[in-house]
Amino acid sequence: MAASGSFGPLGVKRKSPPKGGATSEFDRPKREIAANGVKGSMKSKLPFIPFLFLLLVGSLGPPLVAQKPAGAAPTNALAEQHYQQGMLALQKGDLRAAIREFRLAVRYAPKLPTAHNSLGYAYLQNGQVDAAVTEFRKAIALGPTFTEAYLNMARALERRNDLDGAIQFYQQVLRQRPDWADAHLALGIVLGHRGNLLGARSEFAAAVKLMPGWAEAHYRLGMTYWLLEEYGPAVSQLRSALDLKPDYADAHYYLGLVYDRQGQFEKAITEFQAAVQLEPNAAEIHNGLGLAYHRQNYLVDAAAEFRRAIELDPNNVEPHNNLGVVLLTEGDGDGALREFQTAVQLDPKYYSARNNLGQVYLQKAMWAEAVATYQALIELDPGNAEAHYNLGVSFKQKDEFAPAKIALEKAIRLDPDLPEPHYTLGVIFWQEGKLEEAAAELRQAIHTNPDYARARYILGSVLRQKGDLEGALQELQASLGLDPDDGGAHQALGTVLKQRGDTAGAAAEFQKAIALNKAKADVQAATLATNTGAKQLREGNVRGALEQFRAALKLAPNHAPAHYQLGLALRAQGDSAQASLEFEKARQLDPRLRPPRD
Repeated sequence: MAASGSFGPLGVKRKSPPKGGATSEFDRPKREIAANGVKGSMKSKLPFIPFLFLLLVGSLGPPLVAQKPAGAAPTNALAEQHYQQGMLALQKGDLRAAIREFRLAVRYAPKLPTAHNSLGYAYLQNGQVDAAVTEFRKAIALGPTFTEAYLNMARALERRNDLDGAIQFYQQVLRQRPDWADAHLALGIVLGHRGNLLGARSEFAAAVKLMPGWAEAHYRLGMTYWLLEEYGPAVSQLRSALDLKPDYADAHYYLGLVYDRQGQFEKAITEFQAAVQLEPNAAEIHNGLGLAYHRQNYLVDAAAEFRRAIELDPNNVEPHNNLGVVLLTEGDGDGALREFQTAVQLDPKYYSARNNLGQVYLQKAMWAEAVATYQALIELDPGNAEAHYNLGVSFKQKDEFAPAKIALEKAIRLDPDLPEPHYTLGVIFWQEGKLEEAAAELRQAIHTNPDYARARYILGSVLRQKGDLEGALQELQASLGLDPDDGGAHQALGTVLKQRGDTAGAAAEFQKAIALNKAKADVQAATLATNTGAKQLREGNVRGALEQFRAALKLAPNHAPAHYQLGLALRAQGDSAQASLEFEKARQLDPRLRPPRD
């Protein structure tokens, strides 16, 4: 609703691994390409050609060797020479030379599968995908049992975004070699891209069974369990990956995400911190750590992580939105406004940021801007009940009741269980003097949320105006049972008691109202001083900030935000001991306020 900012779905819209250049969950981390499988003669055996991603050095033992396909044409010395020169060029990363030499090898031995396969691989490395596909097809035609050529063909089709074709060739590889763990992993990744998470899980599980010591297989299986929301197995597999490879940043990152989903936020923080140490320039990890900090109310630390994420990836919309939420919580409306505006500019369809932008406009009494923001959001997402509600609130604040009622009624049709639209509609009817309609909407709000103290207070006032003093008394007493510090409800209750002839009870309620209203005014003044001091602190004016925070505490000694901000100012001044005392006072008054982590 309009009272607070939102991070969207867990704050993790893009769930990509934090490796640079990754594009989705199932993109694979970079893997070394073995180049030591090139020795030997083409006449005796077909050396394993280094694939784009498949040989994980140290995990498969010696380089794989494919036997010469039956019926393959004999080679000559010239073809052999060019082939070996091509392999040496591949090892050096000289793709142009490799392509030239493999083409010569194919010219002198046109029916040799290995020459076509190697030429296809060089083309693929050089980004010439169509040419690579042509050569792999020739290799397969010449050597129907040449499994490595099938696998390279599958990878080329992946690069061409022909995922169905890639799946068929990976499956053919596994029909020929069902115990090839790399092929199971590769097939699982493509199935994941196609949205077949159960199929991906099956393939990753097969890879784990075949190679239980392969960290990446455990990682992929754990990540898939996470996507399937099977968090227990996800933790088990990701922990296995980390047991095998403690410096596996991706595994730490996803384990942090799993713990976050499970509500184990301190564990999530630990995993994200480990990932950040291993990958300090990964914006996605900093964003994840910031979210975990925020969930534990470490606002200063959360803001620092979101800022670092933005520094690393300025065009990533999520850290901007998330930083805006933190700044709004800290009372920095101007800073929050900038971040939400940036987020909306980067991604106009990022609904959470647009909704949050509207909330800032509402808080800053920028009604016209709020209306425009929510109208734009509704155009993008017409079924968003909260957007219609917030639009109704914006119109109400402008005293434009007719469009406000239209928006609120639309919100109710979209989500009848939202109490706030009924409440706001009831208030509008009350202001228009339509007491019956007002009472009906307020009762519906209470029916939806029986603990809605404000709705009971306003309903009590409506019933008093209707002459139903008994009903008004019940609602106002119920309201104060839920919120005993509401001065307005005490004032209204005093009025009802006075009308019922209970002058003593009325006087007591009026006295409570006076005291509470004064305390409320003091808190409002303290809040203003605290926000002013916080702004000065952000600008580096520590002395001025200290004066504002102390003035706030004179007005409201138990104002937790003032104690918290005073702690930050003392910390900036170098007075750690006194800062700790202020942080402790703030925490006692409001357990949600936590000091920055050391």
